[in-house]
Amino acid sequence: MSEHNFLQLKPQEPAPTDENEINPDFDKLIENGPNLLPIDPEKQLQRILDCVLPPRRIEERGQFFIQKASPTPSTRLDLVALQEKFEAALQMERAKPFGICPIRRRIYDELFDELIRQVTVNCAERGLLLLRIREEIRLTLLAYQSVLESAIAYGIRKAVSVEKQQTNAVVERDEERTKNAELQHRIEQLQKQLTTERMIKEEEVKLLEQSMKDENERLLESNRILKMHLQSIIQMDQQQAPQDSTKD
Repeated sequence: MSEHNFLQLKPQEPAPTDENEINPDFDKLIENGPNLLPIDPEKQLQRILDCVLPPRRIEERGQFFIQKASPTPSTRLDLVALQEKFEAALQMERAKPFGICPIRRRIYDELFDELIRQVTVNCAERGLLLLRIREEIRLTLLAYQSVLESAIAYGIRKAVSVEKQQTNAVVERDEERTKNAELQHRIEQLQKQLTTERMIKEEEVKLLEQSMKDENERLLESNRILKMHLQSIIQMDQQQAPQDSTKD
């Protein structure tokens, strides 16, 4: 990240020991009355510029210097050069023309500081008004940034929660599929077992029926033989009876 120095500055000068001389408080300056403002218009303008655009502190070889905003008015050629430098900076850093772009915002902030300086040089009141506008815009952007960050954080938390729920749902689905497969396998085993037992029972019934049929036939045959034997005995008795009566 580089600064393009749109702000027109004075040459470096040694930093004063008094911190108030480097960063004067404009509100405090006004509250204490006009007596603290320099009588010299150039010094008075420089003091106001120091309040609007605080001097930059620079350290070189252990020595501290400051650079203040220049009170020199800008010419038309300066404005043309500033515009060309501004357009070149946007292209060089590839700032996005639309949407959120920190690079474009930084370049515009640097350009706006120079515009505030130019307006303040011509009219201090207008410069202070532009300063208030700049600060209000910054506060608005910070508020939007905070809302955006909160929305992004909420979105991330929501996405993580949804992903976790999806993961749990996938795990639960896989478990149910496994249980279903196990139950299906158990059903198939029971069906095979039922078929096998049914075949065994049918075979046992057939064997029992055949055994009963054979036993019935055996009994019938025995009954027939006994009946024939009984008839033979009866016939023999009947034949024996007349013979006995003749002898008598």
